[in-house]
Amino acid sequence: MSKVFVFSKIDTTSINMENYYVVESEDNPSIFCDAEKGVIEINGRSLPENVDTFYDPLIEWVKKYIENPRPKTTIEFGFIYLNSSSSKKILELLMVLKKLLIDHKLKIIWNYKTHDEDMLEEGKDFAKMTKLDFNFKAIS
Repeated sequence: MSKVFVFSKIDTTSINMENYYVVESEDNPSIFCDAEKGVIEINGRSLPENVDTFYDPLIEWVKKYIENPRPKTTIEFGFIYLNSSSSKKILELLMVLKKLLIDHKLKIIWNYKTHDEDMLEEGKDFAKMTKLDFNFKAIS
């Protein structure tokens, strides 16, 4: 079971919310959300025992964040493995983030290992399903 930590109260003129952080475990990715910087990072293996329990707090954080976001938000993915139930939650997350495009900029970075064609295709599928622009980045 992963531990969830919420930290760093932010008090600026445009944002008043806490950052969100989840420590990576064997079956769960790390999650780092910084409201002040407009950054969301998700990295690691994603095959949580209960996908709703794991991803719903993140999706709720994002819903709150988009009420008063930074002018530009960046979400960066670095999955090693992503099961089908996690994929559904990532799609849900992306659809929530898509609402930012009405008045703000959204940058999506999809990192994948150089020879991991499956993870590259997963990112391309998300881009196609959401009609969002992804930056694909091969890493060694």
